[in-house]
Amino acid sequence: MMLDVNALVRQLVLSDYKPAVIVGLARGGLTPGVMMSHWLNLPFKPIHASLRDFPHWEAYLPKPTDKRVLVVDDICDSGETFSKMTDHINDPRKAQMDPMGYPMEKFPKEKGKKGNTEVRFATLWWNNECDFKPHYWVRDCAKDSGKIWIHFPWEAWWSSPLHNNFENDSEGEINEENFRHSNIRRPSRSDFNTK
Repeated sequence: MMLDVNALVRQLVLSDYKPAVIVGLARGGLTPGVMMSHWLNLPFKPIHASLRDFPHWEAYLPKPTDKRVLVVDDICDSGETFSKMTDHINDPRKAQMDPMGYPMEKFPKEKGKKGNTEVRFATLWWNNECDFKPHYWVRDCAKDSGKIWIHFPWEAWWSSPLHNNFENDSEGEINEENFRHSNIRRPSRSDFNTK
């Protein structure tokens, strides 16, 4: 994944697009968005704008001084979230309802004016069968006709093997012997259960 984020940053830098802020869409865009924010030394704004998993639409509008915004997600699947995000940022009062069907009165009136913000989109994967084409992407596939499901490292990190650079382990994998002689403990799901 680090190489993929590096590729996104490279594309962005070569395009001469200089965003004022990186916006990461929860949940999948948070990790690559934070990484890009650190790399580019730009402010990061996490927002919840999901139409499928845990549907919710946060009323995000850029600051008036943010003339360029880069929105980051892990995948452009149907393109619907990115399309709605573009419409919402550029003209949030065009419709009487926001993308999730909430009345527009919840948006501050001073931020409801049509903006002149240039919004671009970056994603690790692009489903090239959707109508929306992001500005920057690393990998593409015909996700629907190929019946492909993409697994990202943050979706099941707890079940991945732990790795480290121990001198006595040329593969770098932490085995039980190394666990006993280190401060590292593999967490389990029960560590996070609330009572």
